[in-house]
Amino acid sequence: MEINFPRLRSLFSSQKEWHYKNGQLKHRFKKSVYVGAAILAVLVLVLAALTIYNIVKKDIVIADGDQEINISTFKSTVAEVIAEKGIEIGSDDRLAVNPNQKLADHMRIEIKRAKPIMIITQERDILLHTLAETVGEAIEEAGVTLGILDKVEPGMDTPIKNIDNINILRVEERIITETETIPFENQIKENENLEKGLARVITKGKDGKKETSIKIVYENGEETKREIIDEKIIQEPVAGVIEEGTKTTLVSSRGTVTRFVKAMEMVATAYDATFASTGKHPDHPQYGITRSGLRVRPGIVAVDPKVIPLGTWLYVEGYGEALAADTGGAIKGNRIDLYFESPDDVAKYGKRKIKVYILDKPKYKF
Repeated sequence: MEINFPRLRSLFSSQKEWHYKNGQLKHRFKKSVYVGAAILAVLVLVLAALTIYNIVKKDIVIADGDQEINISTFKSTVAEVIAEKGIEIGSDDRLAVNPNQKLADHMRIEIKRAKPIMIITQERDILLHTLAETVGEAIEEAGVTLGILDKVEPGMDTPIKNIDNINILRVEERIITETETIPFENQIKENENLEKGLARVITKGKDGKKETSIKIVYENGEETKREIIDEKIIQEPVAGVIEEGTKTTLVSSRGTVTRFVKAMEMVATAYDATFASTGKHPDHPQYGITRSGLRVRPGIVAVDPKVIPLGTWLYVEGYGEALAADTGGAIKGNRIDLYFESPDDVAKYGKRKIKVYILDKPKYKF
C-alpha cells in the first residue's frame, strides 16, 4: 500500500478560521484538520496490521517426495504446519528437518518418502521400504552380504527411483579334475607264415591317461558355464604290435594243397546220432537227419549259422574236410560240433581248441 504524504500533510495544515462564540471572536482549526487526523489514525492501524501480518505470515515450500507444495501459514513450527496440512509421515519416511524447528519465511521442508523394493536372492526374498538412492545402498541397508563373484541386476550404482526389483545371483566357481583314457593304437604287421584271418599279439598295447581341469560356474545353484582351463598327459599311450596272417593255403595230412578264404580258431566238440547226443531214438522220424536235411555221416559238422553259414565247406584241423550242415542248441559263437559214428570216438575226442579253415569252394546247395 502506498501513502500519499503530500496529501496527508495537507489534511493537517495549520490553517485556522475565526468565529464568534458567546459574543467573542475566537480562532479555531478548520474541520478538515479533524478529518485528516481520523484518516491518519486508520492508516496507522492498517500499517500496523500489515506489519504484524507480514511478520507472522510465512511463505514456505513443502517438498513431499516428488511433489512441491507452496504454502502460506501462520503456524510457528514445522510440526504444526505438517499437521495443519494433514500430511502423514510413515515410520519408514523421513522428515529432513527437526519437527520442533521454528518456521522461517521462504523455508523449505523436505519429506523423503520410503520406496518399497523387492530384493530377490537365492535364499529368500526381502521386501524393503528404503530411502536409499542406489541399488548398492539398498542392498547394504537390507543386510545382504554379497560374494566376490555374485551378480546384481541392475548394477550397484543404478538409482532405485524407477525400479521395483533387485535380483542377486549367487555365483560360485568350482574346479573339477577329470581323468580321460587315451586309447592306444595297434601297429599291424603282416605275417606270411600265419593263416589269413588269424592274428597274434606281439606287444600288448597300453592306454594312456589325460587329466583335464574344468572350471564350472553356477548361478543360484544351476550350472551356466563349463570351461577347460588345463589339460595334461599324465601317462602316454603305448602302441600294441599285432601280426596278421596272409597265408591262404594249407597242406592236408595227405599232402594236398588247399586254398582257403580265412582261418578261425574254434572250440570243437563231438557228437553222434545216439539219443545221448541228439535226444532222438532210432524210431524217431528225424533220427539221424541234420538241420539241413542231410543224413548224418562223417564229415558233417554242426555250426552257428551266424558265424559259419550252412553249406560252407571247411577244413577242420585233425578231422579233415567237412560240410557245415547241422546246428545244435549248445553250438553258439566260435564253436563247432564234429560228427563221429561211434560214441566211443565222441567220448575220446572230448573238447579241444582247433583251427577251422573256410575253404575257397562254392557253397553246397541243399
